[in-house]
Amino acid sequence: MREAHWLPDREGLLSVRTTVFVIEQGVDVSVERDGRDGDCLHAIAEGPDGLPIGAGRISGKGKVGRIAVLKQWRGHGVGSAIMHELLRQAQLSGMPSTYLHSQSWAADFYLRLGYRPVGDEFLEAEIPHLKMVRSTDDMG
Repeated sequence: MREAHWLPDREGLLSVRTTVFVIEQGVDVSVERDGRDGDCLHAIAEGPDGLPIGAGRISGKGKVGRIAVLKQWRGHGVGSAIMHELLRQAQLSGMPSTYLHSQSWAADFYLRLGYRPVGDEFLEAEIPHLKMVRSTDDMG
């Protein structure tokens, strides 16, 4: 797990996100590639062979997104490691809180990381989501 930088790590980040969001979940590529990556901080997880297995990003306004882990690596702590790296970056950047739009089925994952739901379920990319928020200084 490491901090990633958009230009040099773009190919690896997009390969994971394309596999998870576009191929597995059927999200339109124009929705997944929203043009905001250059303005975000990124994290990438790599397997023992150095190939990318997970990705995530956080905007300067504290919005966590594009958390993706290849299917064969799910359940091995990769998603949590990505989130901890993004929260570390948020804290270093002085963000007082972070928020995300969790796919509803994944809300328990974010609850375990200290996020709390706010508001009602909504559709994003034709998938049910919940807005969730977390204080950045709650690093426990």
